[in-house]
Amino acid sequence: MKKIKPAFLPAILILCLLIGSIGNLTSVLGVPALLVVVLLGAGLYFGAPRLDHLSTRQLRWGIGLGLLAMLIAQVVVLHVMPNTVYHDPYRVLSQADQLAAGHMTWDITYFWRYANNVPLAYLLSLWLRLTQLVGLSTNLSVHLLSILVLDSFIALALHTIWQLSQRASLLVVAFGFFALSPFAYTYYLQVFYSDLPTMLVLLIIIRSLLNWSQKTSRQRWFAGSGLVVAVMLGAMLKPNLVVLLPALLIVGLILARQHLWRQSKLTLPILLIVLGFGLSLPATKVIDVAANYQPRTAFSFPATNWILMGYNQHSNGGYSGKDVGRAIKLPSQAARQRYNLKTIPKRIKTLGVVGVIRLWVVKLGIVLNVQGIQRWYNGGFRAAPSWYSNHAGFYQGLTVIGYVAATLLMWGALMLKLLRWRPDLTDPHQILALLAVTTALGYLAFHTLLWEVEPRYGQAILPLLWVALAAIPRQASQSRPRWANQASLLNGATALLVVFGAAGVLGAQLPQKQVIAAQRSQLSVQYHAKPKAVTPGTVLAEVVDVNAPANYFSVQIHAGSQVQVTLTNLATGQHYRLTMAGSVARLHHQLAAGQYRITVQNLTTRGQQVDVTHTYHYQLAAHPLTVNGQSQPTASLIYTCMQR
Repeated sequence: MKKIKPAFLPAILILCLLIGSIGNLTSVLGVPALLVVVLLGAGLYFGAPRLDHLSTRQLRWGIGLGLLAMLIAQVVVLHVMPNTVYHDPYRVLSQADQLAAGHMTWDITYFWRYANNVPLAYLLSLWLRLTQLVGLSTNLSVHLLSILVLDSFIALALHTIWQLSQRASLLVVAFGFFALSPFAYTYYLQVFYSDLPTMLVLLIIIRSLLNWSQKTSRQRWFAGSGLVVAVMLGAMLKPNLVVLLPALLIVGLILARQHLWRQSKLTLPILLIVLGFGLSLPATKVIDVAANYQPRTAFSFPATNWILMGYNQHSNGGYSGKDVGRAIKLPSQAARQRYNLKTIPKRIKTLGVVGVIRLWVVKLGIVLNVQGIQRWYNGGFRAAPSWYSNHAGFYQGLTVIGYVAATLLMWGALMLKLLRWRPDLTDPHQILALLAVTTALGYLAFHTLLWEVEPRYGQAILPLLWVALAAIPRQASQSRPRWANQASLLNGATALLVVFGAAGVLGAQLPQKQVIAAQRSQLSVQYHAKPKAVTPGTVLAEVVDVNAPANYFSVQIHAGSQVQVTLTNLATGQHYRLTMAGSVARLHHQLAAGQYRITVQNLTTRGQQVDVTHTYHYQLAAHPLTVNGQSQPTASLIYTCMQR
């Protein structure tokens, strides 16, 4: 039996996950999250044998009904608490909405800077056109797409885990992770962006390689076709999928060294993966032509811009507004490249060896941090229900503890397996596990050693970690004492008490800047979004539902504009005058729950400019913007109502 004795790659992944675990325990909610992990881990250890005795019929019914309940809960969340999508996902959605309406123009500089999002915008526009044929609104179409992609990923992940492990206990744990944690109800459900499709693509790629050597010619034809398409789409949506190539090379070299390359029969799928990457280049060009997109190098950022930010110690290797602002001022892509190539070595030299290593550790902690899953690209709920706003600290604490605990529990189980694993590469499943581990390390190395980081970037390795956890064989199970079942139930109940108790007590200590109502979607001035020209005497008005008490209200106007902004309580008729502060009109005053009307008036004799977000079919807020009494359902002011 061929074995790799030094389990070098698993050891590196263990170290990375340990750093990520520490990073996730740094907040006030870290201690209860860790306690929940210990309790649930012990409960699952004691209860696993009983779960493993569940019949296939029981599993199918239990998981099936659980997924149905999850779907119902997802629909409720989208209906009751739609959020205001902002930053990159909104710009993609807005452009897709415009293309779907037949307006094949690119009116802001965002896509000239970040051309990697052009394919996503175009493909999303095709979906919107398709759903428009059956009468679906853009809002409903986007929600439907989010549910389809998210639930397809969850179902496919559960199916893959079962195929690889044949363990009922692991399948139940995986179901709990996906359907009982915030994973299925927050970012991936409420914001459609490239992150989740990339995770689905990665899972499809790994599944295509599953039992390849045992597939018939017909099965290989179908799997190979799906593999090429998946890689092509994945490379267009997220270019960092390219880390799969060095991972395949490393695994291939290990197999060759063990004289197992022929036996693995991976030559054809690897060639198909390379073909998929190759086809992504002409496919992107075809999309550019179909979408009438033409790059402009005057606005383009070279890849070195992200490397430059990755070594910015002041931003901890994350997005740096100063670096971006400096790049914008440079006249061309070539000038930016020269500046970056000159500055990057200086930054590394300034950091020194110790500083660089420290920055890498910090970046690794950031990229694996999952505490903010509810906040990723979420500008706040459009009109949060009163039951949520009145107990926001509790629900936010519940979200953080729930997802951190679920993530650390899965990481802990994987680390224990990796610690004892000596890959047997005569087993196709273990080859798959080694590829998953190596690819996950590739993603982490890419963002830690080279690129800039954001917490959500680390989620790309989620399907890879689950595949590794399921594919690595388990050690021989030890007998459990008679009281094991009672202990597992007691641990589970205690864990629930800790989750809800800590969320209630410590959630109140979280920073209380709770968004009560908002419409923050916009294309942004930095990308040359055009404000609305408001002629003298024009009145813009919009109703806002404020479902809980607040003490701050702001409306984004436009730098230098002279307009009068008022807020009126529709029930009492009380008026509040907002004060201009730069480009924003602000009000600091206690506001009771109720309906309010924002009024923006141009009382001058000259035209003024106001930042208004306008779409073609996507409804931004519950109430339309009215201009001189005329309703514009797909337009909205940009406002934020908060309890600070």
